Amino acid sequence: MFGLVAVLSLAAFWGIGALRGDPTDASSPAGEPGTSLPGETPGTGTTASAGLTADPASVAEALAAIDALPPPPSEAAPAYERAAFLPGGWADLDGDGCHTRDEILQRDLEAVTFLASDPGCAVAGGRLADPYTGAIIEFDRAESTQTVQIDHIVSLAEAWRAGAWAWTKDQRQAFANDPAELLAVAGAANQAKGDSGPAEWLPEVGRCGYGAAYAALAGRYQLAIPSADRRALTALLAECRG
Repeated sequence: MFGLVAVLSLAAFWGIGALRGDPTDASSPAGEPGTSLPGETPGTGTTASAGLTADPASVAEALAAIDALPPPPSEAAPAYERAAFLPGGWADLDGDGCHTRDEILQRDLEAVTFLASDPGCAVAGGRLADPYTGAIIEFDRAESTQTVQIDHIVSLAEAWRAGAWAWTKDQRQAFANDPAELLAVAGAANQAKGDSGPAEWLPEVGRCGYGAAYAALAGRYQLAIPSADRRALTALLAECRG
């Protein structure tokens, strides 16, 4: 089942769907978790095919968001710790009994099945149309939970360095569990991305949608992302705009 945090669909904002629509294929930290991004609409958001696309309005909004970002910090942040965002692991911020990982799997996978011990919550299996590679991946929790992983679009490490180190514990936890920040993706693609920003890593498919989402999230949370990532996003989105 889905609680309030997990019912937001990314499909409208990112255009999760046909790959051919993407020309590049070849708000504050105190905001409530689950608040929609520009262009987002509520819904369950189960997707039938891989890919992230962005319409011209979303691209324009993303470019404006980059221009409004705070300048990169002049001093280094304290040492990053993942536990500062996810103390004890994924949270259940809406109190429905399901933690965020399972809610995102429910949202992004097709043909979802559940563990008999926790029906309607703990995802046992399903099929993912990977938004980063376009591959179709069969997920079986009994075999490995690493086949499909949950990616933070703006990595937690980059968010930390871009200002999240100064947020409260609750603000960081809300960011780390925000459905707009999260995508179920191929584990291998997630590992390849690591903590890299757009200057170092972009998905194989859906680059326009990914860039628009990254910029919108940075703008919503007023993240002072590095200059190299701003330049990479600006160049990508300018190409997407055509």
